[in-house]
Amino acid sequence: MIRFAIGLAATLLAAGQVNPAAAQTDQSPAPFAGMDCEIHVWALGRPNFTPKSNAFVKYTPPTAEQLADPNSTVNIFSAVKRAEALGEEPLRALFPGASSVTVVRHAEMVDMDVTPIKSIKGRLSDSQSACYGDLVIANLYAIFPNPDAPYVQYGVVGGLLASAIAGGDRLVVDFWFQQWPGTKGKPLVVRRKNDTPLPHVAPASADMAAAVRDSADANLTIFAETVAEKRPK
Repeated sequence: MIRFAIGLAATLLAAGQVNPAAAQTDQSPAPFAGMDCEIHVWALGRPNFTPKSNAFVKYTPPTAEQLADPNSTVNIFSAVKRAEALGEEPLRALFPGASSVTVVRHAEMVDMDVTPIKSIKGRLSDSQSACYGDLVIANLYAIFPNPDAPYVQYGVVGGLLASAIAGGDRLVVDFWFQQWPGTKGKPLVVRRKNDTPLPHVAPASADMAAAVRDSADANLTIFAETVAEKRPK
């Protein structure tokens, strides 16, 4: 019941029925008041790795048509595409109270074979901004427990709320974040995997692209709350 309540709250957030900025203003301090901040957004992956087929799985590379189609599964569930599409408001929520937050999205992927998350000891960009953060999508995938459920039309009532009960689909996003200023000259580093409801809509469709976008933003809003809890009081 507790997990369902959390999921439904995230669903309402994605549906636009909760104002995360207002909630944070009421309950959280503003540690970045008066500061001009930067948030650099990245995706983690293996850009130089080519999967190979085996006895159980046959790897088929995406076609040119799939790569060009924004509603193809390969693009909807691409960490790079999700990094590009994360909402400005939940990104700025990572620096509450800042005078400004400049969002810089990086098309190049952080290569986990060259730079594993645990090996990162400094900024991922050459920016020297006093108020700086790196947000990395370390992993992203969907869970479809009932693929035979009827599809719904994506929308505030017919899609999000109904499918939270009937579909059971979830979007899982693993975020990693480092932020300056931190404490004692070191950045604050937070990593957390969350999941939020994903409407049971037709795959490889505009509805799925919109649903994944909104669910990813809901995940990010929850993550920003986790980051706020980790900051020294």
